[in-house]
Amino acid sequence: SIDQQLITLFNENYVPVNCRSSLEGVWQFAYQNRFRFTGECDHPDARIHSCQQAGTQFLISNEKFNITYKQCIGMAETFNGVVEYSCLGDWFIGKNHYFAVANTKESRKDEKYRCFLKNRDDDLYLGVSITAECNTLKTVEKSPERLRITPVKADVIEPGCRFPQNFTGEWINTANIDGDVKINETHIVETYKPDQSRYRRTIYVCREQRDSRIMTARLTVDGCQTDYVCFDFVPKHHNVIRYRRGLAVIQDDFSTVCSWKQFPNREQWRYDLLLSAKPVPIRCPVAGKFNFTQKGEAPFKTRILGGVTLSPRPDIRCKQNISDFSVCDGDQKEMTIDADYCLSVDYLGRPIDIYSDPDYRMKCIGYWQENLKSYLITYDDLDPLSKYRCWVYQRADLNRVLMSQAVGAFCDINQDVTSWNYTEGAVVAIDMTE
Repeated sequence: SIDQQLITLFNENYVPVNCRSSLEGVWQFAYQNRFRFTGECDHPDARIHSCQQAGTQFLISNEKFNITYKQCIGMAETFNGVVEYSCLGDWFIGKNHYFAVANTKESRKDEKYRCFLKNRDDDLYLGVSITAECNTLKTVEKSPERLRITPVKADVIEPGCRFPQNFTGEWINTANIDGDVKINETHIVETYKPDQSRYRRTIYVCREQRDSRIMTARLTVDGCQTDYVCFDFVPKHHNVIRYRRGLAVIQDDFSTVCSWKQFPNREQWRYDLLLSAKPVPIRCPVAGKFNFTQKGEAPFKTRILGGVTLSPRPDIRCKQNISDFSVCDGDQKEMTIDADYCLSVDYLGRPIDIYSDPDYRMKCIGYWQENLKSYLITYDDLDPLSKYRCWVYQRADLNRVLMSQAVGAFCDINQDVTSWNYTEGAVVAIDMTE
């Protein structure tokens, strides 16, 4: 039945296993035990340390982890102490991740064995049993003892160089789930949100620079290991930083880390993009007023920006409707697209539809040429899928421009001006006549 309980049997003559599949990383934690004290003990020096050292001859060191408890002032049942656990194995039930441990310094059988629980959707909490049973752990929130964990970095790396001054600020990494990137003179801090956990944070420390290549020390997600990664940057232009990232290696040597062989050597490749999180509009590379035809899986449609209007609009008889693509503002920094634009005028030559707004407003924030193609990045705060959009554009004639809009903030290597479906990373292609 659904309510049937599983009984856990622990082998008294256990053989510990590697802890990597159970718990890997360094965390500061706050803990609560609902059977010993009320509230939560949050001490800055409380640590969980579970790091595996690759290639060590002492394999047993990879089969244990430590939990350092700290006493909180005013909470009588909290304590100072280090508990060392050996890993016995782990298993999954749905999204719940269980792993069993044995206290290496405990001889009493009922106190020696414990069970831990993680959830793949919310990995910033740990549930711990207070008896040698796993069936008491139903959810992390209702566990007898609960740890609220925060990832910390185990190593401190001194910077040895500086990033270009105009890199400083907040960026969006289009190559990593639109991760948030913060750059200062010496550090890059990248935070991204994968599907099966809360967030992941990686820190890059500037170590050495030669020409366009910068060697960085990477403090990995779980805080255990420091490795070295090379970035090849193109000078910043507009609101865009283009870069390539090499393979991660364990050696702190520029000639090894930043060897050109460390970068993926494919026949076709393109630079990855960092886009400004607070973009400043620039002059668009395409300007004028165009009539267009479109083809795609997500074509431009008639809509009302901002939802329902405050008051009913007057009924207008329009004799001619066209599709309209315009870059006609004074600074030519904004593209407006109207899928159904009223072209009719009154007897004085004035437009009769003075109430309608464009269906789409996009600000140009960057453009460049790469791989014999012209690329454009636009920003639309009302876009529900991606505020940033990449375009491939080309002037086909004196009064004709072809453009293809990508699914998201970067363009696929195979996308060109005629691409219109997902197989080439596009959603719509438009053919514009001035």
